[in-house]
Amino acid sequence: MITQSELEALLETLARDQRVNVGVGEGRHRAWFRAQVVSHDAGSGRLVLTCFMDRPTDRPLEPGERVTITATRLEDELQSAPMDVEHCSGGSRSTVELRIAGGWQSEDERRHQARVQLRIKAPRARRWVGGAWRDVEATVVDLSSRGIGLLVDSGVQIGERLSLVMPLADGEADLRLTVEVRHAKPDTRADGFWRVGGPFRGLTPHDHERVIRFIFAELRARQPL
Repeated sequence: MITQSELEALLETLARDQRVNVGVGEGRHRAWFRAQVVSHDAGSGRLVLTCFMDRPTDRPLEPGERVTITATRLEDELQSAPMDVEHCSGGSRSTVELRIAGGWQSEDERRHQARVQLRIKAPRARRWVGGAWRDVEATVVDLSSRGIGLLVDSGVQIGERLSLVMPLADGEADLRLTVEVRHAKPDTRADGFWRVGGPFRGLTPHDHERVIRFIFAELRARQPL
């Protein structure tokens, strides 16, 4: 018969193949990797992950390095815990063995919505107005896992929708995005342009994963060596 302590440990265990994030560094210098659970023994505090190194410049984690794991646990609550690296195999899909170094704590999900500042011209952008799509000039100026910020060449109203294509240089076709405008204001540095932004609409799980992969890789590439 399973004991109460064994049952509690089982309930706290991360599921195999569950997606988690691995934070390296502190504060604004923290970089993030995507990872997937291979095994988790909550009782012994050991976690094994497959960590995705998306670019050749990504360095492997080092034994003894302190990292932060964020995961959705216990009734869909976002939690994080510090862990120490015991082993990392290296390669584009590194096997990382971790040991917990502190308890799980609840987190404000907004703190972990990584955002990157950009300057990427959208090769095709359109605005839905007057019952039709109309071409606009647009540049992506920031990107998060949930939405996008744009600089556009025409006044856009809150509640309108924008459609655009964004190149990610990840070997796949350019990303097609639909955005619901939640904020819009004239840009003070570019006459006639507006700063607009809002959440994605209708983004597939695969494309959402591409966005996260791109953001994490961009942030890591900008970290000081």
